[in-house]
Amino acid sequence: MSLVSAFTSAILPIVSVMGLGYLLASALDVEVEPLNTVALYLFLPALIFHSIVTTTLSGATVARIFAGVGLFVVATMGVTELVDRLLGVPEPYRSADVLAGSLPNAGFYGIPLAEFAFGAVGRTTAVIYITAQAFLMYTLGVYVASRGGGEAGIGAVEEIFRLPLVYAIAAAGVVRALGVAPPADGTFMTTTSLVGDASIPLMLVIVGIQLSGLEYGSVGRVLRPSLVKLVFAPAVGLGVALALGAFGDPAVARVFVLLCATPVALIPLALTLSYSDVEERDGLSASEYLTVTIFVTTVASVPVLTVLITLLRGGAVF
Repeated sequence: MSLVSAFTSAILPIVSVMGLGYLLASALDVEVEPLNTVALYLFLPALIFHSIVTTTLSGATVARIFAGVGLFVVATMGVTELVDRLLGVPEPYRSADVLAGSLPNAGFYGIPLAEFAFGAVGRTTAVIYITAQAFLMYTLGVYVASRGGGEAGIGAVEEIFRLPLVYAIAAAGVVRALGVAPPADGTFMTTTSLVGDASIPLMLVIVGIQLSGLEYGSVGRVLRPSLVKLVFAPAVGLGVALALGAFGDPAVARVFVLLCATPVALIPLALTLSYSDVEERDGLSASEYLTVTIFVTTVASVPVLTVLITLLRGGAVF
């Protein structure tokens, strides 16, 4: 597997569709909120339901993925917190670093990437990954963000129960447990597959639109959190995968490491805006600081993920 092959088969389609979204938003006054709502409340739940109902992954593997996501988030949060304290990074920037390092864009960026790179197992693993991450995002993530603003925004934990993906995975679990999955070639599953598949380009267009709306500041000030996200985070993901016996499936382990290496998600920015965007340091607020980090990690992820996919596909580890 060459770098060129990894780039053209997995990275270039991602960058191209994101670029179309960026250009669209630059040329037209496109509102991202309605598209985001459609993706979160219709397209993504359909993708989740169909992927889980039709997956060949065992229940033990799914449980290991949940455990792996938990270990990854706790480990990256803990180490980032420790390093920032030793370096004297003040709040709310320390909380911004912790969120940036531990919450990768495994959904809107990661699902398409994993599918292009590893096919059906990539998509299913990414779906399970973001479901586990959602629980941590709206619990531990909310705590970290609210800590940065000096308030305990724990009431936002209930937000997770408003996410359709939670109910999509619950419904899929019930269907699998009862053995009542609809026929794969039937009308219901065909329709669900059609809607779910449409989420892939839609999510990438949304990322492109969102990136076009970001206001960028000094890149040099976010090199540390960017390196944590693109270098340290995948190393932690690799360690977690090895500790959990490669999840009992090397293909799943490869996807897991890849998802851990994706850029900073946009949710940390939303959490920061809600709970800790209260002060500036040297003219840069916490949300602006995270915005630049998102931009830098998204751009820098192109060569980083190209190399990583080449190594993972070539069986360098698993």
